[in-house]
Formats: sequence, C-alpha cells, structure tokens
Amino acid sequence: MDSRTLIDSQLGYYRARAAEYDTTFVPYMDPGLPAAMARLRSGNLRGEVLELASGTGYWTRHLAELADTVTCLDGSPEMIEEARRHGLANAEFHQQDLFDWSPERQWDGVFFAHWLAHVPDENFDAFWGAVRQAVRPDGVVEFVDVTGEARDLEQLDAEAPEVAVQRSLEDGRTFRIVKVFREPAELERRLSALGWTCEVEEIHPGFLYATCRP
Repeated sequence: MDSRTLIDSQLGYYRARAAEYDTTFVPYMDPGLPAAMARLRSGNLRGEVLELASGTGYWTRHLAELADTVTCLDGSPEMIEEARRHGLANAEFHQQDLFDWSPERQWDGVFFAHWLAHVPDENFDAFWGAVRQAVRPDGVVEFVDVTGEARDLEQLDAEAPEVAVQRSLEDGRTFRIVKVFREPAELERRLSALGWTCEVEEIHPGFLYATCRP
C-alpha cells in the first residue's frame, strides 16, 4: 500500500471512528494526560491559536480556555461535528486535508496532539514547512505525541511495522493507518535541521511533549 493510499485509509478510519473516539482515546492516553495537560497550561499558547487535527475537540476545550481564539482544522467532517457539540464560542472549525495545506495567514501559536505520528516520513518536511508558514516569527508550536515505548499498545502491520498499524472499530471494521514512532532526540535533530529550536521531553513512558520556536 503506497503512502497516499495509507493516508486515505487513515482518514476513512477517523471519519468512521468519530462517534466512538472519545470513549477509546482517553483510556489510551490516560497515563500521559496529567503531565501533558500541565505543559499545555504552562502559558505559551495564548492569543490566536491554530489547532491541527482537532478531532472531537478534546484538546480544543482546553485551548479555548487559554487562547483568545482557536482556529481548528481537521480532515474529517464527522470529527468536526462532534467537536462543535462543545459549544465553544471562541473556536471555529474548518475541514482541511493537512497533507494538502497551504496556510493563508499566521497565528501566535500552533498546537496538535497525536498527529505527527500519523505523518509519514516522506511528508514530514512538507508538513513542517506549512507549519512554519502558519506561525508568526515570534510564535510557538507545541505538540503531544507518542514514543517507541507506546509501540506495544498498537497492533503493528506485519508488512510495514515501522509505518503502519491496524485499528478496529466497535462494529468490527478494520483499517490501516500511519503510525511512525519518533523519539525525542530524533525529533529535536530533525526539527533543528529544518530551522526550529525545540525542547522535546518524554513526559511519561511512551508519551512526549514538545515546544518549538522558529
């Protein structure tokens, strides 16, 4: 399965999973949530904030308490509908394929959670190029993701164990999605080469939090 086909399968999975996402996401992330939330609330994200892959709005709710406005982008209209149910007055939602995204404005901060692992290596530089266009020169980018220690929580795809996993829905349907496990030191090196200054910390075994500035 080529990269674009895998990305399309990934989007199909999250579209189909929208209604059941929150019941399955929180148990998965629960070990790292307190530390991630403490870092999120440290005060870097304020003013006008852009959230990428905003999903059902789990993190949007907390960003909306910190920021003046939150602009949320997600490829799944079903996820966006779930997120709108939170009724956040200062958040706006737009459907956007993040693999075909060219920002037309800039924000004070950019945030994404559990998204970078869904970006194949061949799309990594282009994605961060778009992020650079989206953040103001004195702005900040923060993200939450997984490290290799979370690999045991996944059903690895035997044909491509480093880039894909299999996921199942409650109705039994299965999908292949991108899952690239990157370590903090690796991310710091790669992002430094792209012109970012980043602090990437493993805040709990299997989970990392990063703060990056252009």
